[in-house]
Amino acid sequence: MQTALRGALLDGKVIPGTKNGITARMLMMCKVEASTADLLEKELRARNAFQRALTQAFQDGEQLHFTEAELAGVPEQFKKRFTGPLQRWQKGRFKIPVGREAMNHIVPYCSVSSTRHQLFEAYYRRFGSDFHASALELLRARQQLAKQLGFRCWADYELRPLSEVAQDSHAASKLFEDCWRHLEPAVASAVQKMKGKAGVLQQPDEAYYWTLHGRAVEALKLAEYLPAEQALERLVDVLGRACNITFRALPARSWWQTGWHSGVRCFEVLDGPPLGIAAGGGRCLGYVYVELYGTWRGTRPLAPGALLLAPGHVYLGLHLQAPSMGMTKLLTPEDATMMAHELGHAVHMLCFSGSAQEFQDLPLDLLELPSTFAEVLATKPEVVGEYARHHQSGDGPPNSLLQVAQANPNFFAQKLQSWNVSLGLHSDFDAFAATPSELQDRAVSLWQRYSKVAASGSFSPLGEDAGGCLALGANQVAYLLCYLRTATLLRGKSAQGKSALKRWLSPDAAGKLRAQLLDQRFNSERLATLLPTLQEEGMSQLPHPLPPLPSESKPGLFQNLR
Repeated sequence: MQTALRGALLDGKVIPGTKNGITARMLMMCKVEASTADLLEKELRARNAFQRALTQAFQDGEQLHFTEAELAGVPEQFKKRFTGPLQRWQKGRFKIPVGREAMNHIVPYCSVSSTRHQLFEAYYRRFGSDFHASALELLRARQQLAKQLGFRCWADYELRPLSEVAQDSHAASKLFEDCWRHLEPAVASAVQKMKGKAGVLQQPDEAYYWTLHGRAVEALKLAEYLPAEQALERLVDVLGRACNITFRALPARSWWQTGWHSGVRCFEVLDGPPLGIAAGGGRCLGYVYVELYGTWRGTRPLAPGALLLAPGHVYLGLHLQAPSMGMTKLLTPEDATMMAHELGHAVHMLCFSGSAQEFQDLPLDLLELPSTFAEVLATKPEVVGEYARHHQSGDGPPNSLLQVAQANPNFFAQKLQSWNVSLGLHSDFDAFAATPSELQDRAVSLWQRYSKVAASGSFSPLGEDAGGCLALGANQVAYLLCYLRTATLLRGKSAQGKSALKRWLSPDAAGKLRAQLLDQRFNSERLATLLPTLQEEGMSQLPHPLPPLPSESKPGLFQNLR
């Protein structure tokens, strides 16, 4: 196919930006010189190698032994994760595998400082020289490829398709600074309160004190109201009302009938709101296949994902940890919002009126907007009350718990830290002249820019979400743009006496969302006008398909954080 396309490009039969059915990236691979094609393959190999190193470092490694007293404060449901059949005979003794699981479920809740420090040091020892050497190889491949493609750095190449406010590394850095200016007062105030409790606040203790400050323990109480199967059914109903579509659950069938195993939930998606006499009476938009739990085969993927299998068929892999036999799977608020995010992708893929090629060529800050909208909508207290029901009684949660699903200042501070690490390493960092230890030092300095707590000597930001951001590339600022736009969409103007919930889930608001975003067949030819290797004589750069961000979006996003 590449050989045929290369000939068609040379003969002028295929003109980039005008020929539908072939993505701009595919055309770029066909049109570049052989040396550039080799660099594209080199970047792919380096990316896969780094992702393998990252997966291995995140997974459970050496085991540390702790007593019940040393794990004081850790909720029972988390301690059970680390208690195998053989360990149940040794009551009061726990073998904790050092990995991302322990950092997420032990360190933020354990009230014993020595335990937190021991786990912290053991975890970051896993991110040594070999790991950072793998990251360096990826950065070098991308740096070399960016120059070959005509860009100053890899960040400028990946940011080019985004909104003009973040279209290169300098603009993206300025956007981070502007957002930090509005976010920093809330973060500083919270850290000051933590220091009042801790005295000297060290990095291994930071997650624990954010848990106390951010009401994360109460968030675990909200999990009692989020049984996975029922929460999924209610979430698709809420999202259907927000988008004027109907999710209709299909009866479970065998693998011989569908090709899916019994753990996959299948939904038919119909055009039209899920309320009223004509509910679900519209045309079929397609099908969504939701795999809630990770399979036992191989390693669990690092992140959930949505995949357009074919026109009208979307697969969602959520990769949640399956419950023990006879137990009910309860979602954390973060699990529920992640589920809403991926469902937002599915709705966008099914409603989009263009081809799969046109969808793939859209900028990331447009592709992620419907999913971010669904994610943030699912955190609103009024909406949480619509899909949260107690797994035993069926009652809704008390008002005191409805607030805990919303983001706190640390949520966005951590995002800025990770995004800034990826952006900085892909822009002004000379990977060819650096050593693995210099890469770690540079990553720490980029992380420290948006942290009010000094980094520990053993810390590597690539052991956090920044590692995943580095693997994905330098365009993660697109998610910040989506959060800013979503805040503007949800703030809106409501009619007098009309609640926010009624406005968000009204057929009128859903109709506008469909017409202006989900159904819209945006011009996908823009990407070809932005890549130097595809630019033809007389080709003018097309504008970003979304309107400019309003000036009030930045303070609006951060002023009402929980």
